[in-house]
Amino acid sequence: MAQQEKTYEEVVEAKEIIQNLCDMYPDELWAVRPETIITLGVSNKESPKSSKKLASICPLKGATKALMQINNVNIRYLIELYWSDYNEWNMAQKIAVIFHELIHIDSEVGKTVKHDVEDFRIMVDKLGVNWFNDKDLPNLLLTKVEFDKSMRPNVPEDGTLEVDTGDEIVKEIEEVEETEAPEETEDEEVEEDGEEV
Repeated sequence: MAQQEKTYEEVVEAKEIIQNLCDMYPDELWAVRPETIITLGVSNKESPKSSKKLASICPLKGATKALMQINNVNIRYLIELYWSDYNEWNMAQKIAVIFHELIHIDSEVGKTVKHDVEDFRIMVDKLGVNWFNDKDLPNLLLTKVEFDKSMRPNVPEDGTLEVDTGDEIVKEIEEVEETEAPEETEDEEVEEDGEEV
């Protein structure tokens, strides 16, 4: 029997959560550009019982990335979760899960960072090993947590924080447009008044 294809709906609430987290934790989430991230919830399935994954993030690649660029959509990362889970989470859990996924974003565009422990040390240090199930999990947008910035996993070894400007996406779009534009031949040169030469 063929496996049912997932259907998705955008988690609109996540846009505001991502922006607010970036505003509140600019040092921890320095590599994150909120406008380049979309959060989608799987709406036609429940999360697999065998999976301990609460959500996942991946950079757009290949044809999906090209399709976004051709249509001038500036999305680079996709957070995927299951609505059946998300609807059960309290707000503190939703925010912490999204924060966790944002930490995966690397300083190099299109890359992600792996966990530095089973989770991220920066979160375990302040929120505990079992943070998701902690009834006292703070809402990261209501309570400013002072994370140990030395534990950020996505800082280059030289310590320089080079923020992504988005220039390479503009360059890639311009290159695509140039290759699609028809080239003029010498026979088809047109004078400014619109007549062929």
